[in-house]
Amino acid sequence: MEDRRRAKKFLLFGAIFGGIISVAISLLMDVLLANTLQGTWRDAIAKDVNTFLHLGVTVHSVIVNLLFVVVLAILAAFGAFIGFIFSFFLYKFFSFLSS
Repeated sequence: MEDRRRAKKFLLFGAIFGGIISVAISLLMDVLLANTLQGTWRDAIAKDVNTFLHLGVTVHSVIVNLLFVVVLAILAAFGAFIGFIFSFFLYKFFSFLSS
């Protein structure tokens, strides 16, 4: 029972760590490459919303911020999934070595 609880904590830590790292890297890339790629994600979201829905939103509007949060949530979920898978393989590898 203790082994199962330890595995659950290990996998949960991997998922949380993967989600945090994916959001942090995404935001850092957005800040560092904003001038190189001619704008940030908010600029791209505002342009896409204006192109597809003809709403005339600005970069600082509520719709753009909500869509930005949705994009970050999707990235965090994907990062958490990858972190979970990676921690699962690490857990299996180290349990194989210790047995």
